[in-house]
Amino acid sequence: MPETSLKACVIYCRVSSKEQVEGTSLDNQERLCREYAERNGLAVLKVFVEMGESAKTADRTEFTKAIAFCTHKKGRVHQFIVYKIDRFARNQDDHVVVRSLLKRAGTELRSATETFDESAMGRAMEGMLSVFAEFDNNNRRERCKSGMQARVREGLWCWAAPLGYHRPVKGKKTNIVPEPERAPLIRLAFELYSKGTYTFKALARLLGDRGLRTREGKYPIQQTLEKIITNPVYCGRIKAFGEMAKGNFESIVDEALFAQCQNVKSGLHLKGKPRAFNNPAFPLRRFVVCQHCNQPLTGSFARSRRGKRHPYYHHGSKKCAHSKSIQKGVFEQKFVQLLETIEPDTKYEKLFKAVVLDAWQERYKKFDETNARVRKDIEKLEHERQTIFDFHRNGKYTDDEFVTQKHLVNERIDQKRLLLQDARQKELDMEMALNYCFHFIRNASKVWMDLADDYEARINLQHLIFAKPLMFDGDSFGTPELSLVFAQKKTSPDEKSFLVDQPANFWNQLVEELKQLHAIGFEVRQGVINGNKHYQRGVEIEKEHPSSYAWGVE
Repeated sequence: MPETSLKACVIYCRVSSKEQVEGTSLDNQERLCREYAERNGLAVLKVFVEMGESAKTADRTEFTKAIAFCTHKKGRVHQFIVYKIDRFARNQDDHVVVRSLLKRAGTELRSATETFDESAMGRAMEGMLSVFAEFDNNNRRERCKSGMQARVREGLWCWAAPLGYHRPVKGKKTNIVPEPERAPLIRLAFELYSKGTYTFKALARLLGDRGLRTREGKYPIQQTLEKIITNPVYCGRIKAFGEMAKGNFESIVDEALFAQCQNVKSGLHLKGKPRAFNNPAFPLRRFVVCQHCNQPLTGSFARSRRGKRHPYYHHGSKKCAHSKSIQKGVFEQKFVQLLETIEPDTKYEKLFKAVVLDAWQERYKKFDETNARVRKDIEKLEHERQTIFDFHRNGKYTDDEFVTQKHLVNERIDQKRLLLQDARQKELDMEMALNYCFHFIRNASKVWMDLADDYEARINLQHLIFAKPLMFDGDSFGTPELSLVFAQKKTSPDEKSFLVDQPANFWNQLVEELKQLHAIGFEVRQGVINGNKHYQRGVEIEKEHPSSYAWGVE
């Protein structure tokens, strides 16, 4: 503490909103507090400024620091100066408790705009001011709640726009509208989840790979997806204040789809369906179709005389003349052998990588240039915004001019960031993705076996390899229709032009498949890093239940 004959004090200033932070409220509070200190011969030791936090509780960062400062310098901080008592606390209980802490530290509470002291009358006045501060806070809260209830009943969304929506115009009577970039991905999340084969974690990973980001620009997590799927705002409903109101805004999904997703979450979608509908023991169930009757194969366990359960794939109906049961181990061994036949060789891999990289660089290098221009524009706009703040502090802009100019430049920055975000969704290090994916693709059969403990990843992998369900004639699989990445194996070196001359939608689909393969490969790699080795767990299970997991006939 500096050497001084004056009594010492600290100043505490607080505002409750971002607008007040960017306006003049804090500066005005500090100025009046300093004038009070000067009039009363007090030396200001430190100023604590709370930006945008409520006084409804005492749990405030700078407020806590200010109290700790006085306690640490016990007897050396004579006064704790606030602009008004309501800046100190708007809760009578908090006021009494914190005031007691200051008293034990030898610090008196004072207001720069209200008069009271340590006399009996002054303490009574202080108590009345704190009571009225709490009354004012409660009254404001009730009025605010009543106003929000009225707007909700009108179908207006009163809070920050949920992910997938935005508010193009600010104001109390404005409403939210779907975002062009995020809304289609939110709709896709509901459509995929309604099928009952995706977890929130898998959906978060898939949508993140497709470009969905949170407001902070981060990948969504499973909690994010759970909040989205269970929030009725996406089907045009507002659940608030114990009521459910119809929103006066465009819904992203219809109510039927939203209801189906709630059934999936609660497990109601499984009622009346076979127990093995999502049974991880039968990953090829409904994925393989009988070549003769065109009906999907199913799977179930048969119990032997000794009570042992044996897994089999078979027809769902025995009406087909070729209907028969096949042991799970035998059937899945045939599938693995099929995977081995479609794994690309080194010669094809080099050709495919070279052609894809050439086409990618030609078609998508413009995104790097676009992003560079957008980033430069954002940098200029941020510099312009800083100039606006400087002009306001120097008195060149009035408060109204400052708010208007700040709003305009912020809108322009937001628009540019949306362009940058959209372009980022299209960016991909193709060479790295190809190297990663081919390491994964050339071992597709082993990866499928390694995923024995990850049913969902197995299903996704099957759909990424095969464009349509597999045909089975009772003894062997028919010629499969492959996805683009695997189908290109049929392209010989003499047909290089086949890859080069493909239309834009071909390349868009190819890139999407590579991204999804990359995501599954990343999941497998993360499983190994985290010690969750699917293959090792499969071996352990196989030792315990050879009939269920062995790759052969018992």
